[in-house]
Amino acid sequence: HFTRLLLACFSVMRCFIAASCFALSSILLLGPAPLSAAALDPASPPGFELHPSLEMTLFASEPQVVDPVGLSFDEFGRCYVIEMRDYPLGLGAEHRPGGTIRLLEDTDRDGRADRSVVFAEGLSFPTSILAWNGGVLVTAPPELLFLKDTDGDGRADVREVVLRGFKLGVTDSNLNGLRYGLDNRVHGANGGNGGKVFSPKNPSAAVDLRDNDFSVNPQTGQVERTFTTSGGFGLIFDEWGHRFGTYNINHIQQQIIATRYLARAVGLFPVEATSSISDHGEMARIYPIVEAVTRVNHPEQAGHFSSAGGMGFIGLRSYPDDLPGSVLVCDVVGNLVHRDVLEEDGPVFRARRAPSESTHEFFASRDHAFRPVGLEMGPDGALYLLDMQREVIEHPDYIPEKIKAKIDLRAGSDRGRIYRITPKGGLPVPRVTLGRQSASDWVKYLVHPNPWWRITAQRLLVEHHAQSSERQLRALVRDPMSGLGRLHAAWTLAGLDRLQPSDALELLRSKLPGLRENGLLLAERFNTPSDELRSALFAAADDPHPRVRFQAALTLGWLLGTNAESKASLARIWRRDFPWRWSRVAVLSAWRDHAIQLLDSLLRDSGFIGLGEASSDALRDLAYVSARQVEGEDAATLAQVLSRLASPEFSALTQEALLQGLRDGFAGNSNSLAAHEPIRVALEALAAKAPVEVRKAAWQVSRAIQLPESELLRVALIDAATLAADPAQTLAVRCAQIGLLQLAGSTFAQDALLPLLQSHESADIQRAVLGVLRYQTEPEVASGLLKRWRGLTPALRPEVINALTSRRAWQGPLLDAIEQGTIQVGELNLDLEQRRHLLRQSTPANQSRAAKFFSDEEYSNRKQLVEEWLPKIPTHGEASKGREVFLRLCAGCHQSGELGNRVGPNLSDLSHRSVEDLVSNILDPNMAVNPAFVSVSCETRDGEFLTGVMDSENAESVVLLQAQGIKRVILRNQIQKLEFTGKSLMPEGLEAVMTLQELRDVVAFLQRR
Repeated sequence: HFTRLLLACFSVMRCFIAASCFALSSILLLGPAPLSAAALDPASPPGFELHPSLEMTLFASEPQVVDPVGLSFDEFGRCYVIEMRDYPLGLGAEHRPGGTIRLLEDTDRDGRADRSVVFAEGLSFPTSILAWNGGVLVTAPPELLFLKDTDGDGRADVREVVLRGFKLGVTDSNLNGLRYGLDNRVHGANGGNGGKVFSPKNPSAAVDLRDNDFSVNPQTGQVERTFTTSGGFGLIFDEWGHRFGTYNINHIQQQIIATRYLARAVGLFPVEATSSISDHGEMARIYPIVEAVTRVNHPEQAGHFSSAGGMGFIGLRSYPDDLPGSVLVCDVVGNLVHRDVLEEDGPVFRARRAPSESTHEFFASRDHAFRPVGLEMGPDGALYLLDMQREVIEHPDYIPEKIKAKIDLRAGSDRGRIYRITPKGGLPVPRVTLGRQSASDWVKYLVHPNPWWRITAQRLLVEHHAQSSERQLRALVRDPMSGLGRLHAAWTLAGLDRLQPSDALELLRSKLPGLRENGLLLAERFNTPSDELRSALFAAADDPHPRVRFQAALTLGWLLGTNAESKASLARIWRRDFPWRWSRVAVLSAWRDHAIQLLDSLLRDSGFIGLGEASSDALRDLAYVSARQVEGEDAATLAQVLSRLASPEFSALTQEALLQGLRDGFAGNSNSLAAHEPIRVALEALAAKAPVEVRKAAWQVSRAIQLPESELLRVALIDAATLAADPAQTLAVRCAQIGLLQLAGSTFAQDALLPLLQSHESADIQRAVLGVLRYQTEPEVASGLLKRWRGLTPALRPEVINALTSRRAWQGPLLDAIEQGTIQVGELNLDLEQRRHLLRQSTPANQSRAAKFFSDEEYSNRKQLVEEWLPKIPTHGEASKGREVFLRLCAGCHQSGELGNRVGPNLSDLSHRSVEDLVSNILDPNMAVNPAFVSVSCETRDGEFLTGVMDSENAESVVLLQAQGIKRVILRNQIQKLEFTGKSLMPEGLEAVMTLQELRDVVAFLQRR
């Protein structure tokens, strides 16, 4: 059966390393020759599918524009386009910078550019651009530049460095995503490379970005960290200022809590404050329509996001259907644009597929060279889609040398397209003369339905220091009929240094939650808020909307600290919103001392502690922070908490969660509480009579605060080893006792646990054992695992393989096992990064050993046969004839649509897999064996021999699936021997019973849409 195919179908666990998959440069595409873009009429783009309520026309193409990766319209409607002509390594043998900026104009306003001028040249891998102050800001690492044309010839004659110090690396990891924010600062995405960034105006004030995005005041050069970066290519804001980014396989992330809040937190647990919000998977399924081609790096990522990068936001409410408010994410490898609809999920958002796009995309092309890298909304309300038009998009750093030598890395570097997407019937192109209008006119545009006009008008008012518009702006802030106009007017006043507390109060009293959120943000600009504003901030803790309460917690902590009144407000937010993790994080980031007091008060509240899992998670978080903040004066309160926790009114779930939080928090607290006798007594009381999981957690807390080891623990560990090995005990008891052995010494734990990795033990037992052993780093643990390899359940093998390849001390034993034949290379099913751990990150001796078995290229047990057959495969196949071949040879073990039996991997919906991939898997089924479908050999006590794949198992029995879908249930007490062979159930040699044409036909059948 097609074992490797399941990796894509079911997203089998893999180790995804950041360096291997990226946005502008993510997976090399090989296979059939792409559509010849050069031979096509650019006015008639190659076959594509677009949302049915929209239409697309060409705005610009080569030679007007080449390699476009970013654009920005200025206040005169002129379009500045970044051309990354130096992608991927620079121009010429010396790799010199070669990026340009092209100035495009649509002078007759027919929706197509008719004037193209080279505005600037010689830029270093430029990624994004933003109109500003009569010119443009450009990200050209290691610099952020300002360019301006002062003599009207269309070419920049001013070139100033705004910021310097960004790291230059693989393209999509460079800084990118310039946006003008509501706060009147220019925001950008770090991309992942970081850097110590400074303004030439003040070189001593460098800011180390680390893993943060940034904002800058271009006039002063003052730079600051903003949010944890998504690490990818793209940054967008919605109309209320909420921020979203992307990263390769993780296609949509919300930037939830600003770095400034987290920097002030005391004792907070590690927080990924930029987080995936997709409800359809982080490596979400996508639906390309381009002919499938071979994936060199991660074959399992075919048909899934692997190169998400470049984003857009439909901020115009006049778009049809459910399009307004949608986030658009490009995937350059999938040749498509994906759309997510945002829904409120408590204090944050959840991104879902639109119901009308459940199995297809917002936009998809059949052109292999179509490389979407971003979308921008223009003054006309159209979405401008950038197509880089490259035939190879993979960065050379991640292409195997043998393949790199055969391809043109710069194929398509003379092409580029920008498409204009509008509702059906088109949109008129307005005459844009904002740059020549007055400040009074600009204020009027703050209520425009198109966000481009609103943000451009705000920018112009601030750039021109239009303080004369203060009265007009303040009147707009108080206009109840214009929500977004009020928003921009208030932030414009802030940008002009004319904001008053009454302006923030106006927003805080609004009926719109977005305005109330921004009212809280604006209130932070007053270091000493008025009494009226303070009262409004405290009142915001009881706001009807969870997103406003979330921001209220952050603002209270930022502006008013943790005085008694602030803590009372924060406590109210906690009690109301604790089921939402991000609300808890907001409160805990603001509560900067004596969190044990809040914990104590909650444990006295019977209405809180009985709320089940949600309250247990909340208590775990709060206990962590409490432990990190504990000082000597808190010891008595902690003892009270622990004593109360022993009460029967607390469930074991609650007890364990709270103790786990204390355990983890005390691990980072240097204040020893070992001398406080009431704490020791309370912990011993818990350990004496609680369930084993609670006892374990209590002893872990004791260790964390450096209490001496108790005799009770020593006896418990001896008993645990006995009970863990006793098949007469229930599964729950055995797993709990195995977990307790984590507290034992290394040798004792290994001696007790390694013998349990036998085929007659259930997957739950084996997983519990691995859960303890993974914390030990000795090579002997790896050797013990490998010695019992044949007995390891398939469900556990991916975790073991990942540990063996990623832990240097375990790599030697793994290579020993391969050399000795204990494990076959194919059954490991290593991905590129796992192979590179062995080839590049092991010891020199182990690297040499690994090179005998692995390389960057795919490995195959029947490589010669595959290489002989592939060139002979017919170009076309007939799916109808392939159906008959499938029924004859495959349906006994595989299902495709309604045909066949579910024994091996389901082979439905394989249109995203290439001919080469499918042929290779048919001819060489053991090339890479998916652990979930490895063949199982079973001998029963009465002498029967059975072969199949593991369908399911529990403590009492196993279920084998055999050909024709036959299920065999075997009681464990009837099993003499159970062994996982490491081979596919599908036999080798199918080439002997099918012709080349039949092979091609069955591939066509499997690829049908």
